[in-house]
Amino acid sequence: MKPVGVIPWTEEFFAGVADRLVAETGGDFQDTLVIFPLRRAARHLCDRLAAMPGLPKPLLLPEITAVGDWATSLGASLAPTPPVMLDVLDRVSLLHDIVREIAPEAEATGEFPLDMTRFFPWGLELAELMEALFRHNIPGKDLDYLEGQVLPPAAALLSRLGAIHARYRERLLAEGLATPGLCLSLAAGKAQVAVERLAGRRVFACGFSVLSGAEKALFKALWRSGSLEMLWHGDPALADPGGRVHFACLEQKRWLGDWNARAVVLQGGRRRRSRQKGDPDRPTLMLDATTANLSSKRLRFFEGHDLHAQLKALETCLAEAEDLEDTAIVLPDTGLLSPVLHILPRKDVNISMGYPLARSSLARLLETILALQETRLASGRYHWRTLVALLRHPYLKMLRVGEEEPLRALFHTLEAGLRQGGAFADPLALEIGGEDGPPDPEALALCRQVLHTCLTGFSDVDTPRTLGNALAGLCELLLDPDHAGDAWERFLIDAECLFRLATGVVPALTSGRLADAVLPQATLFALLRRLLADERVPFEAEPLTGLQVMGVLETRLLSFRRVFVLDAVEDKLPGSAPYEPLLPDTLRRLLALPDSRERDLVAAYNIYRLFFGAEEITVFYRTGAPGAGLFEDSKPVRSRYVEQLLWEEEKRLGRVLTPGEPPVSLITLPLCPIPPADASLPRSPAVAERLDSYLSTKKLSATFFDTYLACPLRFFYRYLSPLAPLAEVAEEGDRAAVGEVVHEVLREFFAASLGRDIDAADINAAALADLYETRMRQSPACQALPPDGQLLLLRAGRTRLMHMAASMPRTTPLALETELGASLETAGRTYLLAGRADRLDRREEGLVILDYKTGSVPSLPVAVWGDEGFWSRIARWRGPADDPGLFEEAARRIGSVQLPLYCWLYAASKGETPADAAFVELRDAGAEKPLFGPRLDPAGREDAIVRQTPDLLAFLLRHLATAQAFPPRPDDRRCPYCDFRPACGAVCR
Repeated sequence: MKPVGVIPWTEEFFAGVADRLVAETGGDFQDTLVIFPLRRAARHLCDRLAAMPGLPKPLLLPEITAVGDWATSLGASLAPTPPVMLDVLDRVSLLHDIVREIAPEAEATGEFPLDMTRFFPWGLELAELMEALFRHNIPGKDLDYLEGQVLPPAAALLSRLGAIHARYRERLLAEGLATPGLCLSLAAGKAQVAVERLAGRRVFACGFSVLSGAEKALFKALWRSGSLEMLWHGDPALADPGGRVHFACLEQKRWLGDWNARAVVLQGGRRRRSRQKGDPDRPTLMLDATTANLSSKRLRFFEGHDLHAQLKALETCLAEAEDLEDTAIVLPDTGLLSPVLHILPRKDVNISMGYPLARSSLARLLETILALQETRLASGRYHWRTLVALLRHPYLKMLRVGEEEPLRALFHTLEAGLRQGGAFADPLALEIGGEDGPPDPEALALCRQVLHTCLTGFSDVDTPRTLGNALAGLCELLLDPDHAGDAWERFLIDAECLFRLATGVVPALTSGRLADAVLPQATLFALLRRLLADERVPFEAEPLTGLQVMGVLETRLLSFRRVFVLDAVEDKLPGSAPYEPLLPDTLRRLLALPDSRERDLVAAYNIYRLFFGAEEITVFYRTGAPGAGLFEDSKPVRSRYVEQLLWEEEKRLGRVLTPGEPPVSLITLPLCPIPPADASLPRSPAVAERLDSYLSTKKLSATFFDTYLACPLRFFYRYLSPLAPLAEVAEEGDRAAVGEVVHEVLREFFAASLGRDIDAADINAAALADLYETRMRQSPACQALPPDGQLLLLRAGRTRLMHMAASMPRTTPLALETELGASLETAGRTYLLAGRADRLDRREEGLVILDYKTGSVPSLPVAVWGDEGFWSRIARWRGPADDPGLFEEAARRIGSVQLPLYCWLYAASKGETPADAAFVELRDAGAEKPLFGPRLDPAGREDAIVRQTPDLLAFLLRHLATAQAFPPRPDDRRCPYCDFRPACGAVCR
C-alpha cells in the first residue's frame, strides 16, 4: 500500500501532480488513470505536462477523468444490463408509484401525499435523499416518531424510508434504470470487481479532501490492492503523526487514521515566493507557530458599509497593482458577478464560475409569462402591469423584420392602449396600430405571433410535455433566423442561457415517465421554476492565466499569487445550510449522512487552501447594508474565516485591531449630501405669458381655484406646463369613470321628478339601485375590474344610493346639470368664471345647490364666515408685501371654493341668492353636507355669497397674478396621490 502524497498547499498542486506522475511513470502514461474531484482539472494538468521541459513530446497523455464520471461509468458497467439514466422527473414519477404501493401497508395512510400534485414537491426532496443514500452507500431505514419535528407528509415518508429506499433500488435494477448515485453505489458494492478490472494500471486519486461513503469504499479497495496512490493538497503536518494539523485538514487526518495509512510530503512543485520574516513592514498572519501557518503573506482587510464600498476599494486595489497576472477575484455569491465586471480595469478577463439560469434575463422573461398565466382571469384577460413587463422585455423588442425592429413601436402603442383600459385586458383583442400610421403587415404578423407564443401557448398547458412544447415554441421564436438576426452572436451569455433552456429544460419536460401526467398549473410552474433553479450556465476561463473571476468552488486545486475575496460575510462564506423540509440538517445524523458541519469543513478547506497558496490576500466585507436574500434582513456579520485570520493577527501583534488600523482598512466614501434647495418654480417670462394666455382665453372653474389653493406647484404642473400625468391603470377601478356613471344615473333618475315636490317616501330606492346596476354593468370601468371587484362595486353602489334615497328631505328638483357663469373684475381685469351644478332644488328655506361627491368631501368650517378680521384682510390685500402669510392661512382655513363659487355664480347670473349649497356624500350614507347650515343666519349667508366669496376669488386671482414663484404645499394626505409627485422636489425632503 502506497503512502499518501501530500503536496504542501504553499506550492502549486498541478505542478506537484505532474512531477509525481513523471517520477512514477517515467513519462510513459499508457496504463495510467488520474482521477480528480472535478472535470476542469484535466485541462490544468495537461497544461502542466505540456510545459515540462524534460518531458519528450509528442506523447500519449494519461486517462484523466472526474470521479463522478468515472464512478458512474464503472457502476453502469457492473449493472445486470446497461442502464438508462433517469432525470429528476423520472425519479419523482418512480418514487410516486412506490409511495402509492407502500402507503396502504402503513398503519396511518392519511398523511402520505398520494396525489401527484401534493407529492411532487416532496418527491423532489425524496429523490435527492435517495441519491444521498446511494452516494454514501448507506441503506435506508425507517425513522419513526418524528411528528412535531417535521411536517406530517415528511414524517409519513420518513417512517417508511427503509422500505421506499429498498423498493426504489429494486425497481431501478429490475427495469434497467439507474441514477448517478446508484451507479456509484454499485461500484462500491463490487469494489473487488473494480480492483480486478484496474489490475496492472496505475491509478492516482488527486486533490480529494473529503469523500462520500461509496467513493471511500471504492478508493480504499483500490488503495489496499496497491493500484491507487492518493495525492493531497494540504497541510504538510499531515505527514507528521504527532504534529498539529490545521483544522481545515482534520477530515484528511481522520481519513489517515481510518485507513491506517501514512503520509509523506512531496516537494518539487513551484513554491510560492515568501517574504522574509525579518521584514518589519510585512503584515503576517501566524495560524500556528509550529505547524501550518500563513506566515510571510501580505494580508489586507477592507471593511465597508455595503457592496458599493467594497467595489470601490476593489477597483482601487486593482488600479494600484503592478500587474494582474496570476490574480483571482473570488465571489462567494454569483450575484456579485455583474457588478464586479463593471468595475474591472480590463475587459479581457476570464470567468470561471457557473451562473444560475434563474438569474438570467431569459428567466425573467419566463417568470413574466408564468405570472401572466397565474393571474389570468377565466375570460382570458391578463393583468395590465405584467403585460407591460412582457412588452418591455428586450428579447421580444429586438426581433426583426428585415433590418428593422418594428416591435418597439408596436409594443409602445400597445402599452399606451393597456394604460387606458382596466386592470385586466386581452392584448389579442386590442387594436394594434403604428405610431405614424398603419403597421406593416409583416410587423403586425410578427407582433401577433409573439403574443400567441407568450400567452396562448402557455394558457392551456396541463402536462409537462405541453409545457415543454410551449417553451420549445418560445425558443423557436427567439432563434428564428428571419427575426433574430445576429442578436445571439452579439449577446453570447444570453445565447448560452437560451441553449441551456432548449437542450436541458425542454427535454426534461417532454420526455420521460412524467411527461404526460396531467398536473395542475401551479404544480407545472413549480416544476419549471425548479428546473430553472437547478440549471447553471458554465463559464470556463480561456486561457488559464491573467485575471480570473471565479466562485469559491471553482478555486479548488488552483493557486494564485494574488487573491481578492469579495463580500466575505457569514451568510455567504461559508453560507447558511439550505432548508430541507423532508430531512432537516439536525436529523441527517440519524441516517449517518453528513450535515452542515462537514459542509463547513469543506468550505474551510477550500478557502484556506487558497489562502496558503497566495502571496497577497485581500478580503472585503460589509458591516452595514443587509443582503438581498430571504433571510438576510439583519446586519451582516463578517465571515468566521475573517474572524479567525484577524484573531491570529491580533495574537501576533499583541493588541486588538480596530477598523482603520493596518491591516484593517475602513472604506470611506466621499459624502455628497443633497443641498437644501427650494422646490418652488420661479415665474419666468415664458410662464407669465402662458398664465396670461390661459386667464384670457379660458373660463375659470372651481377646480382651477382649488388646485391653486391646495398647492401652487401642482397648479403650475397642471395648467402651465406641458407635463401630463403618466397614464396608469387604476388597480382598484377608475374612480372618475365610476363618478361619471353615478352622475348620469342620478340625472336620468331625477329627470322624471323635476318640478315635483318629493321626499324619501316618493323615491323608489330599489328602482334607483336597479338603474345604477344596469348602467354600471354596461360601463367599461366596471367591465375592466375582476369579478370580485365588480361585485363589490355593484353592491356598494346599490347600498349607498338606497341610503341616499332614504335620507332625502322634502324638496322640489328644479334643474339638473345646470351651467353657471359670470364675470369678475379685479385689479383692472375681467375674468370669466364658470361651473356646473348637479342639481338645483327649491326647499322651504329657499334655493339649494347640490353637488354629488363620490370621493372625499372637502370641508369649509362655518365659523370662517364670521371672522370679519380675516375677510377684511382678504379684501385689502394687493400684493405679497401687504400680508405675506395670508395665502397660507386662507389655504389652511378654506378647503374648497366650489360651493361658494356656485352660489355666487347663481346669484350673479340668475339674480337670486341661494339659501344654501351642499355636497351629497355618496361614498358613505348619501347624507348632505351643507355649506352654511342652521348655524349661519340668512343675513350671514347673503353676505358670504354676495361679498365674501367674490372677495376671496379676487384675492386668489390677484395672488396668482403677482406671485413670483409657485411653491409646494406638502401634505401627507394629498402628496402620495399627486399625479406630479415624480417631478416634485418637496416630497424628497
